[in-house]
Amino acid sequence: MGRIETKQWRLGGAAVTVGLILSGCGGGGGGGVASTPTPAYTKLSNLSGNQTFQSAGIHFTFANSQPSGYSSQKYGSGVVIAYTAASDSYTLTAPDGTTATFSSNGSPPPLAPPPPPNTTTLYSGSDTFSATIPTVNGVTLSYTSIGNWNHIQNGIQSNYFTVFGVPTIAIDMPKSGTASYQTSIVGTAFRGATTPYNLQPNSTADFSANFGAGTVSTTLNLAGVTSINPAPTSFGSYSGTGTITAGSPGFSGTLASVAGNSISATGEFSGAFFGPQAMEMGYAWYLAGGLGAQGTAIGTK
Repeated sequence: MGRIETKQWRLGGAAVTVGLILSGCGGGGGGGVASTPTPAYTKLSNLSGNQTFQSAGIHFTFANSQPSGYSSQKYGSGVVIAYTAASDSYTLTAPDGTTATFSSNGSPPPLAPPPPPNTTTLYSGSDTFSATIPTVNGVTLSYTSIGNWNHIQNGIQSNYFTVFGVPTIAIDMPKSGTASYQTSIVGTAFRGATTPYNLQPNSTADFSANFGAGTVSTTLNLAGVTSINPAPTSFGSYSGTGTITAGSPGFSGTLASVAGNSISATGEFSGAFFGPQAMEMGYAWYLAGGLGAQGTAIGTK
């Protein structure tokens, strides 16, 4: 467990494209280790050229200073993030077909807050898209990124929290054994008041996978501070279990208050494994009920 930090990223440099990586190890099945070639992975910081990223994540709307209408999207069914090198632009496509294109020369909308430190934020009209490669316990992740797309249409603000990157190739997913991940979270909570609680400085998380059983488990221990009150407010703990999608790096599951919590809330999480042998993981999550909260969790073995 530890605090999550973020670093700015952009595509650049000489590298093999994601499409070539994914086509590098054809065939399937769980044959002997000796006959299975080791897949090649390119770090996010070394990617170049046109790229298309699948994602997992959550969606919610925001009105009257409160989040609502939560849903989750499994890996491959979330926002598609396509980078076009010639125009240095990103085109995002939501599950409902909504699109927005962001370029490096976009201007922020009126009254837009400044971007967080070490975060790349792009603008398209009233829309914003932010992306970061996170750092967990001082270690910068190599294959995992988190994104936030804020889309406004017909006066309704929609938010997509996504995790994406260089996914673990299906034939490279572990088929047995377990793994625990150093895990950190970022997020925001609302409980009655319109002032949001920042969950990052005081919250912790854990995450583990049982690859033989095809299951995952996680716990979120949430506490937040506001801009006017630096004293942490505890929101309790929430546990989750889920399943790894067969033939995919994706996983998803549900969250609920642990026994003894003073706050009753339930939710979902959806994410994926990234890099060689599921080295890294990331998921987006939400809670609704006695607490409205949402964010992302990132981890590394």
